[in-house]
Amino acid sequence: MAHYKVRQGYTVPISGEASRSTDKLGPSPFVGVCPVDFEHIKAKLLVAVNDEIKIGSPLFRDKVREECLFVSPASGRIAAINYGPRRVIEEIVIATDEQPQHVDHQAFDIEALADFSREALLDHLQKGGVWPFMRQRPFNRIADIKRKPKSIFVNCTDSAPLANDPNYSLKENDDWFEAGVEAMKILSDGKVHVVTDAKGAHAGFTRPRGVSYHTVAGKHPRGLVGTHISHIDPLNRGECVWTIAARDLVLIGGLLLTGQFQNQRTVAIAGTGSSKRRYVKSQMGAKISHLIQDSVKAGEQRIISGNILTGKRTSADSYLGYYDDLVTIIPEGRHKHFLGWMLPVFNIPSFGRALPTGFMPNKKFDMTTNLNGGHRAIVQSGIYDQVMALDIHPEFLIKAAMAGDIDTMEKLGMLECDPEDFALCSYICPSKTDVMSIVKQGLELMEKEG
Repeated sequence: MAHYKVRQGYTVPISGEASRSTDKLGPSPFVGVCPVDFEHIKAKLLVAVNDEIKIGSPLFRDKVREECLFVSPASGRIAAINYGPRRVIEEIVIATDEQPQHVDHQAFDIEALADFSREALLDHLQKGGVWPFMRQRPFNRIADIKRKPKSIFVNCTDSAPLANDPNYSLKENDDWFEAGVEAMKILSDGKVHVVTDAKGAHAGFTRPRGVSYHTVAGKHPRGLVGTHISHIDPLNRGECVWTIAARDLVLIGGLLLTGQFQNQRTVAIAGTGSSKRRYVKSQMGAKISHLIQDSVKAGEQRIISGNILTGKRTSADSYLGYYDDLVTIIPEGRHKHFLGWMLPVFNIPSFGRALPTGFMPNKKFDMTTNLNGGHRAIVQSGIYDQVMALDIHPEFLIKAAMAGDIDTMEKLGMLECDPEDFALCSYICPSKTDVMSIVKQGLELMEKEG
């Protein structure tokens, strides 16, 4: 077992972690699947309003890669299909049944998985609707079955602010996790890397055999798969790796062992705007209002599907993101501070030491959405290097992305990156620049130009 320590980084000092208690909410009365959550996908509808469907029934597929199938996480009736500009499908809303029904596939035991060929397993996972959980680097898109990865990374840790702890939320899914790892061994021509937290991992995460185990320690972004790839098996030109989070791997294992698409999600409800911080058991795509019932403090609150660095702003009437297992609630910070930074403020965090709180490394804060400053021009200061865990020069890479210089971006390591790797750069940026958007535009340009 190899151990890695991430020395650069920053643990965002926000309070409001979910307590280690779980409430069973049951099925959500409405479930939504949002095709716009899947980048690089052009959705082709396979259902219409008022169609009766089961858990695992196909909803839509990718027009370009028709083998990439997206299935329903609930049974019931198609209540609505909502479109955005240019007829882009934004939401497929399902009114759920009280008695869930499943589409049945063949089930296997763990020993029988060893007899699978790679092609047969790929076909089974696609028909079962779990293939969208497999991601591919570079570009962090849904994995292409026509390419063979040099390795597969299974991420069993999360260091994002207020993150859902997989050691707690997945502790009842040991058999599904093991079956999922066995499937990864068949899909990979190289190694399967299982990465866990150095502070301790749930015993079920280290039970499978025939894989490489690694532990990571340090500050955020130690829990990002991009950090793991950089330290363990860096990408070279023309190569690709596949990645999957433990919360999604157990659903692949569940399909293999039960023959049914598994839709369970244990979701963390966290944030300073939440009055009841806890874990809740529900299902994928559940309505946000169902998950956060009786959990929102009075006043104007922002609801985020995901974490505060990379999550998506949403509302109580929207639905949990396809890849998310965290709902963060924080107050909207619309007030201004008298005299700004010139007063000795003790309730605002500071990455540097511009405020007294910069000398309080262990203090946590009730954060709001206030930027505590305005947007201005980027000044080269080297501050991004202090939180960048990848072996790159972030400021030069960002400049190349802004200029659209593809050759320079490639030389500076853009293909190893994903926007989430720059989330901390956006957070600590003195100029309040959305660095993640710049990196995303650079990656889209590189992919478009081949």
